[in-house]
Amino acid sequence: MDEIVEPKQGSATADNNRFLRQWWEVDINRIKFNATSISDSVKSGKKWFPYNKGGSFRRWYGNYDYGANWENDGYEIRHFVDDKGKQRSVVRNPKFYFKEAITWPLITSGGLSARYREFGSIHDVSGMSAFSVVQTNIYYTLGLVNTPKFLASNLQLGNSILKILNPTINSQVGDFQNIPVIVEAENTRIIELVKANINITKEDWNQQDDR
Repeated sequence: MDEIVEPKQGSATADNNRFLRQWWEVDINRIKFNATSISDSVKSGKKWFPYNKGGSFRRWYGNYDYGANWENDGYEIRHFVDDKGKQRSVVRNPKFYFKEAITWPLITSGGLSARYREFGSIHDVSGMSAFSVVQTNIYYTLGLVNTPKFLASNLQLGNSILKILNPTINSQVGDFQNIPVIVEAENTRIIELVKANINITKEDWNQQDDR
């Protein structure tokens, strides 16, 4: 898998109650939903940005619940220390922030549920993510791990392989990157089906937000 996409672990704020809010809890004018890079986030002057922390079981798209205080390139999170001056927060792989990705929750007790994540998010340690500059690689990989083993079955191929690699409820980056992949030379139809699944699930998610 790591020859197709780059799985990367995310950050840890060390105090989610302080640095995270559900997006509807803050001033909508202070949120930027579509930043494409750290420089873009800084130029925007916004305070809150979508924060991917895994969430409940959901395939293809969704779990856009949280925003993080990443004002001025996450100054407050980057400088969060204890009373002795020891760093509490951990900022990992920031060059991948705001990039589109495949994401799956750290805890997979209900099975693996991978989703497409649009440009604009920061990912944390619970929102495992894999990236690629080739968009079709993202779609192809998402289709691979979400596809059922058998027609009319809810048993996913990706979940079954992960259980062999790591038979616990936690799916680590190292496990994901070891999933074997065969890339079909003619995969246009696969990409089309994955996009359709994303669009259907996105519409469903947005309708939930409107209720």
